[in-house]
This record gives sequence, structure tokens and C-alpha cells, in this order.
Amino acid sequence: MLRLNLIFRLAVCIALIFLPLGNLDEWLYDQFFKLRGVQKRETPIVLIKVSDAKVYQLLQQDKATLSTNTLAIEHGNLSLWLRPFYSEIIKKLSLTKPQLLVFTQFYDWVDHRKPGNLNLKNIVYSGTINDENRLIPPTRLTLGDNYGFNNLFPDSDNTVRQSYLFYSYGASLALAAQKAMSWTPITRNLLEPLRIDFRGPTGSFPSFNAWDLFNSDKINSDLFKNKIILIGHEGSPASDFNTPFGKMARLEVQANILDTFINHHEINILPRSYSLIIAAISLIISGFIVLYYPLTLAWVLILLFCSFIVLINLFMFSELKLWLGFSNVIATVLGTHLILLGYTLRRQEESQWLLEQEAKYFKELDQFKNNFISLFSHDLKTPIAKIKAITHRVMTEHKQLPTEITEALKGIDRTSGDLARLISDILKITRLESMSLETLKEVIDLNRLVETSAADLKFLADEKQIKMTLDLEPLFSIEGDQKLIQEVITNLIENALKYSPSNSEVVIKTEETHNFVTVSVTDQGIGISSEDLPRVKEKFFRCSNTINTTQGTGLGLYLANYFVELHKGKMTIESQLGLGTQVKFSLPIETK
Repeated sequence: MLRLNLIFRLAVCIALIFLPLGNLDEWLYDQFFKLRGVQKRETPIVLIKVSDAKVYQLLQQDKATLSTNTLAIEHGNLSLWLRPFYSEIIKKLSLTKPQLLVFTQFYDWVDHRKPGNLNLKNIVYSGTINDENRLIPPTRLTLGDNYGFNNLFPDSDNTVRQSYLFYSYGASLALAAQKAMSWTPITRNLLEPLRIDFRGPTGSFPSFNAWDLFNSDKINSDLFKNKIILIGHEGSPASDFNTPFGKMARLEVQANILDTFINHHEINILPRSYSLIIAAISLIISGFIVLYYPLTLAWVLILLFCSFIVLINLFMFSELKLWLGFSNVIATVLGTHLILLGYTLRRQEESQWLLEQEAKYFKELDQFKNNFISLFSHDLKTPIAKIKAITHRVMTEHKQLPTEITEALKGIDRTSGDLARLISDILKITRLESMSLETLKEVIDLNRLVETSAADLKFLADEKQIKMTLDLEPLFSIEGDQKLIQEVITNLIENALKYSPSNSEVVIKTEETHNFVTVSVTDQGIGISSEDLPRVKEKFFRCSNTINTTQGTGLGLYLANYFVELHKGKMTIESQLGLGTQVKFSLPIETK
């Protein structure tokens, strides 16, 4: 069932690759211009802005000398041409030796009482393509082919992103300007639209006011020398065009078109197949992340992956002038994550349910094991007790037995005692693992417990002729489980005696330091190797140098450490192989 669910979800993810997201790509395209910001490259283009209102004002001041019958006020793409005004501007600009002068407005009505011979060789005028797709040249300004259409072609969302270089059998203003500057043949396909690489928002090109130039006696020639000067209207909300950088006047749009064309840095649109291939690869990567990583980590990786895609596309756009519509890629990555998230959650839910069932089964099995061990251990206690009792009675009633039999009976008694202690340790471990062990709160005299344990184990010290030295300081009483602490002390002293050679010494010391009472047991025994020392408090662990020489279960130090930690204390072990061992535990005087 899960497999069918996964197949269906993957099919939906694959469908995301082919979603028609052209509008989103256009929006991202515009945003990348804003992210990239203003281009810092040098440009030969300078703008001169003309206000028809001021030209008309000049006309009104000089009505006696000019005929208004040959003038026109701007209507649509038409502009007012006042030859004395523009002649003066061209005359002053010609003195600065510009490379080219381009009029970006279409002047259909002009004052033609005098020849239109202006003193600048390279002048390009604007024509226009009318509603019937016919190219209308500025016939009264030029008799040659130094003109091009100035029409702009917004996309379906009314935003200008590209321009045609050749349309309706006519060259564009940018193409005419390029031909006027150079006879180098153009290698690109002129029928394909030019993707404009906008330099920046309004004001990205150096610009001057034509009125200031008209009234100036002297112009700084360095500002216009060898420059391409574009003359056109100031911007106005009614006539400006939408661009990726917002509203922009025709003059600045044409400047961006010309700057893109002559410097060969147009934006190249990669085929959609590239985007589909990358989206398919992204689907595989994001699917792997969602299916095989934890949810939180998957979110982080998906966000990093999307950021990586955006940064790579921004680099391609800014540095390589390549645009790859990646909205399908991002939609595929995020969509795959969301679609497969449900599958992942369902799979985790089923896995969690299986783990809960398995945990329940193991808990029951563990409980069964503990019950079995507990019952089995209790059942073993009775025959062991009978063996010890029979052994003691035989040794007591028959004191004249041969030495061999007496030693054998003592061996049986010792073995029975070891077996009893082993069973007792197993029962304690069972209680610990079943979490049924509870500590008592009673007043403990630690010195008395040490003395009691030492007295109980004196027989073992006497057998090996080991000297037990008690160095006990007066101590504060503490609260805890007296039976458990007694067992810890007994275990530590018994271990010291067991692993110490004959005729050695074991020192048991108590002291009070920093609100803690401490018991330390130091022997001169075989010691513990540095490899085994970190593990001696583990359950069932026995040191490598004692396995074949001394009997034991590996539970003593594990239980002792557990009981100490149960009282909020700490046990430490210091040892050197062949030199002896010191085991120390500390208990807080005040327990919370």
C-alpha cells in the first residue's frame, strides 16, 4: 500500500516539472535585475532630456518670427520640432565632437522654411511603425537612410524586456545607430528579438537638461567628446514604459537598447528543455533528501538547495548574461518536499507503531525473563541453604574426620557461599532492570558500617594474612539506605582482599571534604590495566588479568557504582597494574 502511495506521489511530482509557469519566470526575471543592481561598467551613452512644454514656451515668446502652421504638439509618438531650438543644440554639441547624435522621438511636423542641413555628420533620427505596420520615416528631416523606428514592444504583461532590431522591413533606431558608427557586418540574427540588459533604474545613464545647454554660452567638451548622445523626452507617468526596474522614459529605454546592442551583452534565454532537465535532476535530489533524512534536516537541506539554485542562476544572469527560467525547478523542489512529506510522515508513523509493538513485546519478554530468573533463583536458594546446613552439621558433629574430608567439606561450604552470592547478585540485577528498587531514608553512621564490614571479612584477611588498617575520621551522619551502603563497603573491602597477595595491607579510610563524606579502600594487589580501567564499572565486565585466576561475576563494582549514584554520590577508581588499586566513593551530607 505504501509503495502504491509513493508511486502516485512521484507521478504528481513529475507533473510539476511541466507546469506552465511563464508568468512566474517573467517576474523572477525582473527581480533578478533588481538583485543585480546598477551595472558599474563604462558607457559611451549620454542623455539630453527635452521638455516640450519649455520648447512650446520658447515658441510662444517668438511668435512674430516663427510660423505655427508647420508645428505640432506631441500626440502619441509625435513630438514638437522647433528648428531654431534644435539647431542651436546641435550646433553647440557639434563643437564637443561627439561620436553620434540620436533623436529618440519621432518628429513628423517640422518648420521647413529653410533647408534642414545641420552641421553634424552622424545624426540618426527616429521613424515609427504605424498601426498598419508601415514604417513612417521623418521625411522632412532627412533624405537618407539615417533613421530607424523607435517603437517599443512590451510583453503580454505590458513590460518592456526585449526589442526588435528589424521589423516590418525597417531597421530599429539601435540598428541604424550601429550602422552609422561602424561598417562592421552584424553577425547576429536580426529577426530575433534583442533581450535588453538594463543598466539600472531611471538615472543610470549620465544625463543633462537640453534647456540648460540651450541657454549656456559654453559647454564642457569633455562631457560629450566621442560620446553617443541621445536626445529625447523627459519622463512622465502618462508616457513612461514599464520595465524590470519600474517606470522608465522612452529615452532611457532606447539608451538601454543601444547600450546592450553595441556592447554585445544582451541577455540570452536558454531553451526550456534545459530548465526541464534541471527540474528532473532537482526532483531526484529533493526526493532523496525528503525520503532519507530527518524532517528538520530535510527542511534545512531543501532551503539550502533552493538557495544554491537561486545563487547559481543569479551568477549566470549577472556574469554570463544567461537566463534559465527556473520557476519549474523551484516549484519541483518545494512541491516534491511537500508531496513526499505526507508519505514520509505516514511511513514514520507506521515505523513508530512497529517500534512500539516491538518495545511492548520486548518488555513482556524481559518481564518474563526477570520473573523466570527471580523464581529460578529463589528455588535455588533452598537446596544451597540445605547444602550449607548439612556441611556445617557434619563438620560440627564429626570433628575427628580425616583432613582430606574436612578440606572437601570446607570447599563445599565456600562454593555454596559463592553460589549464594551469585544468586543474590542476579536477583539484585533483576530488581534494578525492572525498576523496582527503592531506597530507604534512614540515618547512617558510615564509620560503623565500615567497622561492621571489616569485622565480617576479618576471616578472609586472616586466611591470607592481610593486615586491615582502619583510618576513620569523625563524620556527620547522612541519610540513605543503610543496607545498600553496607553492601557497597563490603564489596569494596572484599575485592581488595580477594585481589591482594598474602602478607600485604588494605587501608580503609573515611574523611569529610566539602559537604561530602568519603570512603576509600586502598590495596597492594594486582592492579588494573589502563585499557580495562574505563570499563571496570560495566555490568559483567572482568579484567583480563583476573579471568583465569580469580572467580567472579563482574557485577560487584557495577552494583556498587549503581547504589552510590542512587544516593547522588560518585565513585572513582585509580589503579596501576602490579602496584594496587584505590576505590573511593563520596556521598553528600545533605540530600535533596
